[in-house]
Amino acid sequence: MKVISLNVLVVMTILAIGLPVMIEHPTMLGSVAAACTTLSFLPQVLHTIKTKDTEGISLTMYVLFVFGILCWLIYGLLSHDLPLMLGNGITLVLSSIVLLLKLKSKADERTAIL
Repeated sequence: MKVISLNVLVVMTILAIGLPVMIEHPTMLGSVAAACTTLSFLPQVLHTIKTKDTEGISLTMYVLFVFGILCWLIYGLLSHDLPLMLGNGITLVLSSIVLLLKLKSKADERTAIL
């Protein structure tokens, strides 16, 4: 029999208590969503900076993603939506770091071939 980990229990409790409250306050819900999606990039960025390994990262995906995040940031600015502005502004910086490291890696590969 598997035991539910403490982390899963904490998340389930937060969802059970917090989600109904956040649904009544859309800005709070947006802020939590922005924080979660933004913070989810931090481990990848730190790992990529530390290891300099971008081999498993899709260049096409990151180009599209960074462009999409830029569009969301502009949308947030135009609509004066603080969670969209903050979340996407920070995510744009984090994902751009990974994209730049991937582009540098590609350039280094081409140089090594020549």
